[in-house]
Amino acid sequence: MILSTLRGPLIGLTLIAGTGAMSMGEESLMPPGGVAPPADALLDRLTQVPTPFQVLQTSSHNKLGRNGDANSPLYTDFHGDGVILDSAGPGCVRSIWGTAFPKDALLKFYFDGEKEPRYKINQIEFFSGKHPDFPPPLASYDVRGQYEGPQYGGNCFVPIPFEKSLKITIAGGVSFFHVLYDQYPHGRPVQSFTGKEDRAAILDSFTRAGGTPASQPAFEVTAAGNGQEAPGKEIILFDRKQASGIIREIVLDADASDAFFQNTELVMRFDGHERDDVRAPTGMFFGCANHVADVASLPVTVRRATEKRAELHCYFPMPFWHEARIVWRNLSDKPLGPLNAKVIVDQNSIPENRGTYFATLYRKGETTYRRDWPLFDSPGTGWFVGVVQSMQNGHYCEGNEHFYVDGAVSPQINGTGTEDYYLGCFWPNTVYSGPFAMCSQDIQLEGGSMAGAYRIPSSYARFHLEAPIPFFRSIDARIQHGGMSDIRSNYRSLAFCYLRGRPALRETDFIDVGNPTSERIHRYTAEGSEATGVVTARPEGEYFETAEDEAGRRHGGGEITFTAAIDPKNAGVRLRRRLDQAGPPQAADVYVDAKFAGRWVHAFQNPHLRWFDSDFDIHSSHTQGKTSLAIKLVVAAGQDVGPYSDFSYRVGCFEPGLEASGHGQAENSSRIPP
Repeated sequence: MILSTLRGPLIGLTLIAGTGAMSMGEESLMPPGGVAPPADALLDRLTQVPTPFQVLQTSSHNKLGRNGDANSPLYTDFHGDGVILDSAGPGCVRSIWGTAFPKDALLKFYFDGEKEPRYKINQIEFFSGKHPDFPPPLASYDVRGQYEGPQYGGNCFVPIPFEKSLKITIAGGVSFFHVLYDQYPHGRPVQSFTGKEDRAAILDSFTRAGGTPASQPAFEVTAAGNGQEAPGKEIILFDRKQASGIIREIVLDADASDAFFQNTELVMRFDGHERDDVRAPTGMFFGCANHVADVASLPVTVRRATEKRAELHCYFPMPFWHEARIVWRNLSDKPLGPLNAKVIVDQNSIPENRGTYFATLYRKGETTYRRDWPLFDSPGTGWFVGVVQSMQNGHYCEGNEHFYVDGAVSPQINGTGTEDYYLGCFWPNTVYSGPFAMCSQDIQLEGGSMAGAYRIPSSYARFHLEAPIPFFRSIDARIQHGGMSDIRSNYRSLAFCYLRGRPALRETDFIDVGNPTSERIHRYTAEGSEATGVVTARPEGEYFETAEDEAGRRHGGGEITFTAAIDPKNAGVRLRRRLDQAGPPQAADVYVDAKFAGRWVHAFQNPHLRWFDSDFDIHSSHTQGKTSLAIKLVVAAGQDVGPYSDFSYRVGCFEPGLEASGHGQAENSSRIPP
């Protein structure tokens, strides 16, 4: 039941009614100076649909689709160095992870076509924060694994923007790595990295993680709680009709038992939706899948208050425009200690047609042979922001994440192992907690040995808040179990997303390269090209054993031209090219109606799993008000690039108005991502 609603300054008030109430004064509700911390920008951007841009990942994943995800750069450049990123701008690297570094390995950063690297840094020193432009705590080198002794993982969250291009290589041996980065349409202003950027938001996410609430004096606070919580008990934490708002924070003062964390649930529904937006085990919702642990991430924190009590905070913003309801349920067979809750609500000024809804998807069961574990899949538009996962039995931690964005044949996010996805390394993992990833249990310690660790359900969390993954048609996020999804394990996962059910990217044309009729209709021409004939190949990801036949063209140079039909009412256009990544890296300069629109680079080199869908976004300044585009691709030649292949082009238009959603104007700053 709802016990009280309070407004105005909250100085010295006891907000939680009921047995065992917490007293929370001004110091726990207000950030320093009474101003919302900069890290709120990392969360607030999720409440609106994204502008057209991509988040991509490079990694050392095995090119045969098997286990053994090391020593596998994208390609080897003419210096003999392993390339771990090769991207044309504008863009921004958001995070870099790695492990098992050779002691003498050097990272080299080439910005904007530089012939000599702007930075040349020992890899261990880079992650250890010894370079002033990549300082701690944004760079770290910590023990994260225990396989055959202490194992170190490196993480860097320093945003690294680039205007025209960025190439990162490693001299002296490439081990395990993955790099998450933004790719923006040409035309968005970005200033390349200087080391002097404003890092307030990302720094605040580190200093704030662990307990500074986002609450403000003008926020509304609703409190609930009621005695012993019997089996089957349901408590309404929040119920608002014919009103709008943004839930800024949920605080629970709760029973610290395993039953509370595993066998109770939170259920949320917004704006009269026919199905629950959130139905989640309480522990997993707050990042602790199995039992209480002190964890501190940017969106959720847990602290053991006493032997029998725990304090839990959630800072994910949850907008609604008409109504909202949050319920807690005791699904266990035993009475639990009193639950005292607080929900803090802000005003909602987001236009409803630009807004997103906070949503989760919970799954539990036994893994399926040869099928990746599904984390979250949905049509629509929004942001994939992370997952809490628990695994038990079988050596599950070899599995790579596979995230398919907007229906691509191959995953744009393809990793090197489950513990690596959670920013650890070399399972079994130590306990660690940071703003974007956590491991809340040492299962080797709990199980008494490495063999015993398999019997203990683990608890991991990864929040992509430094680089939330935008999607415009659909998201399909999966993760392997074992090196090839071949391990029998018990899995539980809770994925987090911000979702609007209507897609914002609509296909308007399709060019079937190699098909004479399609080429004629689209006025497709190509200099210096040859027909490939029918190519039988397979994609990366879950379906790496599934072969498909395609016919297309291969270009040693020259120009490719074609026309593409579009909707004149658009916020930009996306070209998707089906290519063969068997050869060297591919690049071409893109012109739209004779105006330069950016460089299209595909740096992956994989002779085994060859099909890949590569996307290129065209800025709305080239596309709005037009019914067709004249596309010209000038194939690049020279060092580190080879023949350019195309088998098809899909043309999609972004929904009008996306660029008015409040994002995309801050690419010059690393403080607020687009």
